[in-house]
Amino acid sequence: MADLSERLEAARAEVARLEREIAQGPCREYGHQWQSHGGSNAGCSKDCCCSVPVNVCAKCGDCDYGDNQEADEIRRNCKDLMDG
Repeated sequence: MADLSERLEAARAEVARLEREIAQGPCREYGHQWQSHGGSNAGCSKDCCCSVPVNVCAKCGDCDYGDNQEADEIRRNCKDLMDG
């Protein structure tokens, strides 16, 4: 039983080390930590009043300027409604 406890403790220590490495590593390697920063006009057409989410990385400060998966879906739905 002690062996399993030691292995579990070693595994937890390795997970903690990997989490620290990711937190300290560059976003391009480990991914951004996006947080909502508001919205922007979707720009689907000149009369568009849709809003898309804009996110900012809490780690590096980079902004996606509304270029994200949710915004793509909103623009696609808006275009479908306009064509409708």
